[in-house]
Amino acid sequence: MKKNKVLLVTTEIQATWGNGEYEKVFFLGDWCKKYNTKILYDNSTMDTYLRDRVKFERDHKYLEDIYERMLESLYISLNVYHNTSYSLRYWRIILGPWLFIYLTSVWDSWENLRIAFEKYNFDETILLNSDLQYEPPSSRDIGLDRVSNSHIWNHLFFAKILKTCYRDKIKFRYENDDSIVFENYKGPKKTFRRFIISWVDRLLGAIQRNHKFVLVGSYFNKLTLIKISIKLGQIPRLHTEFDKIIKMPKSSINRNKIIINLREKNKFELFLKNHIVMDIPVPYIEGYRNIQKKAAHLLPNCSVIFSASSYWNNELFKVFCAEKVDSGKKLIISEHGGALQSKYIDFSHREKISNVYTVWHKALNGSQIQLPPNLMINRKKSKKNGTNLVIVNVELTFYRMDHCSGPLGPLAIDDYQHTLKFIRKLDLDIKKHLKIRMKNIGNWNIKQRYADKLGVKFFSQRATLLEEYDHSKIIVCTYPMTTFMEAMFSGVPTILLYKKEYWEIHPEFDRLVGIMEDAKIIFSNPVAASDHINKIWSNPYLWWGSVKVIDARKEFFEQCGHVDDDWLDQWSDFFKEQLIN
Repeated sequence: MKKNKVLLVTTEIQATWGNGEYEKVFFLGDWCKKYNTKILYDNSTMDTYLRDRVKFERDHKYLEDIYERMLESLYISLNVYHNTSYSLRYWRIILGPWLFIYLTSVWDSWENLRIAFEKYNFDETILLNSDLQYEPPSSRDIGLDRVSNSHIWNHLFFAKILKTCYRDKIKFRYENDDSIVFENYKGPKKTFRRFIISWVDRLLGAIQRNHKFVLVGSYFNKLTLIKISIKLGQIPRLHTEFDKIIKMPKSSINRNKIIINLREKNKFELFLKNHIVMDIPVPYIEGYRNIQKKAAHLLPNCSVIFSASSYWNNELFKVFCAEKVDSGKKLIISEHGGALQSKYIDFSHREKISNVYTVWHKALNGSQIQLPPNLMINRKKSKKNGTNLVIVNVELTFYRMDHCSGPLGPLAIDDYQHTLKFIRKLDLDIKKHLKIRMKNIGNWNIKQRYADKLGVKFFSQRATLLEEYDHSKIIVCTYPMTTFMEAMFSGVPTILLYKKEYWEIHPEFDRLVGIMEDAKIIFSNPVAASDHINKIWSNPYLWWGSVKVIDARKEFFEQCGHVDDDWLDQWSDFFKEQLIN
């Protein structure tokens, strides 16, 4: 006989679902139910609060505030711990990318539980391995992988909140399982090709040791990088010395000496203050000195540092940048992608750490400078004789780890259903030419969902997205980011079909969106989009080459990024100016 009780489940670990002995199982969110898993007993799932975009905007303002206050507290605390006196900017460069993701994830867990207990009553929850202790992550990437994909880490974090704040509202039932361990993060694979590239790069570094300009993770292709470097009077380099893996020590109980002097305003901030120290990655505490010593010997003659990606995920490069900035060198951060600028993006981290922030789109403030998109330079136009209707889809992370525009967390299912509705309304002869290309970041099984509805034959098998564009008659992008820019740049007739309520665009681009909607390039209604494709399919270039559409395309490139014939002079003159001023 089933107990007359309701069980709360926080993750998809089925050992926490009970064995059918509860009258009802309540899932905290859609992430708890793995796709195609059969549930044989009565259950309910809480709807995600992320659909409330008024709350989303309010949360963004609050999280940016607590992010700044926590960063100020951490930079003081770490200076004390390391016996240093570095600036807030120094520690922002090092800590910022991790703190942004960690804080957003903790807030998401906190809010899901807060809303659940406000709306519903629960009797029990099953907690696994009550004695399981986890070490602080040995790198930012491992910390990121835990936050975004690890069921164990998220289960334990939900358990922390439950035991801290809800022990009087729910009973804990413990199930021990010695087989439960943290999922291992698998970093980038080491290849022979990468070894040869690194060897050649180091050789070039030995030939010329006085690089004034250090371009790391620049997003310039090899030909572009060579041309710019020659124009700057230096040997082209990738600076693979920043790829070195520095062995990290084990975490130490000494980190308990770190005092977080945050003046908390509410229970969430108190919880954050009491638990954040044990989740700070080792490179910022026990391993910091190891990285600092390595960074001190790198590229002593550099004056200008430029990066489009490494400032976000490379610990050695971040410490190197922080040290150089502290000594008066210039740090230039470049936008690493884009099209229609998002309304919400990383709490302006890039502007706050850089001397100059180069962007693809029109400059929105005094710290930004518009330059030709580094990713698009020397990019060839696609062929114009393709036969496929290519849909480019993105699947974001399973557990939420960001507070930006887009179908975050369970909203990935809404995004999938939006695109599926578009596909179902296409004419049958067009569906025969359908190819779906997925960018998988999360574990929502979106590809499998498409396969179950449409069949596996509709998936792209080509090696690269650009190769797929070469075989496209029409491209349909489902998100207004870099992929949309690449599609527009290809010259192949393109539309954007997106969930407008989730992909909030910066207000400065509202007029452009209106122009492109009027030209039938941008759609938020899937039925209207499919009607348009059905109408133009026989000869899409009649529409693509019309005056209204050409004008809209020109306006798009003017506002979102264009590559001029003099791109080399624009970029090299910009770098030289940074060296002088």
